Amino acid sequence: MDDDPGIRTQIKWGIQGFEVITAETRAEAMQQLELHQPPLVTLDLGLPPDADGTSEGFAALREILRKAPHTQVIIVSASEDIGNAEKARSSGAYEYYPKPLELSRLQQILERAYKDYQAAL
Repeated sequence: MDDDPGIRTQIKWGIQGFEVITAETRAEAMQQLELHQPPLVTLDLGLPPDADGTSEGFAALREILRKAPHTQVIIVSASEDIGNAEKARSSGAYEYYPKPLELSRLQQILERAYKDYQAAL
C-alpha cells in the first residue's frame, strides 16, 4: 500500500514470485485485505489524508494486524525517523525498510517474511 503510483508500479512489476495487489489508501487496502487475505503486505506510513505524517500509516498497520494477525507487514517508508522504525516494530510490523526502494533487497525481505509466515501456521 502506497499513495505513490510510481512505487506501486515498481513493486507490482519488479517483485517476482508473488501476486502483487496494490492499494492507494487505507480503505482500499482493507477491501483488498478482505478479498485476498494476503500473507504479506508492504505499507507506506505516509498515506492520505496524512501523506506528510505517519498517523494514517500506523492506523493501517493496527487495522491490518487486528483483521489478519498472521499477515507479515513490511513498512516501506521514506520516513527517516528512527523512532518510527522502532514504533513500527513494537506495533507488530515484521520489518521496516526505508525508501528509496532497492527491489532486490525488498525481494529478499519478502521471501524471508513469507517463509516466516508459513512457519507460523
